Amino acid sequence: MRRINLNTSKKTVALAHKTWLAGLGAYDSGRQSAANKFDQLFVDGSAFVNDLLEKGESVEAQLQVKIEARKMLKDKISALRAKLSFGNDSRDQQIDNLSHRVDNLIDVVAKLAQQKAAENKATTTVSPKKTPAKTASKPIAKASTTKASAKTVAAKPEAAKPEAVKPSAAKPSAEIPASKPNADDND
Repeated sequence: MRRINLNTSKKTVALAHKTWLAGLGAYDSGRQSAANKFDQLFVDGSAFVNDLLEKGESVEAQLQVKIEARKMLKDKISALRAKLSFGNDSRDQQIDNLSHRVDNLIDVVAKLAQQKAAENKATTTVSPKKTPAKTASKPIAKASTTKASAKTVAAKPEAAKPEAVKPSAAKPSAEIPASKPNADDND
């Protein structure tokens, strides 16, 4: 009987050994399959991450272009607003500044008209023996009328052209006798 038992036990050990080898084979096969799957996942994951990186870089570049374009647009708008003086002063202050500039220009034009009248008067005098008091009073009278007309020009912009023409049209000509300018001094 011992033979039977010994045979049976050898068969059992052989069967256990075969089962053990099948388990090792299955384990190795599973390990290789898992390693291959893991490698495939790593490769696919790396490709996926690289694809995401490329998309992210392109989106970032597009955003930077849009941000730069928006910044340039804001800078251009700010420069234009600064040129036009928007946002710096109120409308009333801007109008006051422009009115002040116009007043200054009117004063400059009046002074130039006085100088021109004085030059014309100096060239139109008939004889240098005339009394200087009478000739000197005439430019002052013209200056006061020119300033008065300049102030009316500032008050009424529509009347600026006719008023500006009158002082230059009132130039004394060389043909007028010497007694005529004296008559204007009496007025």
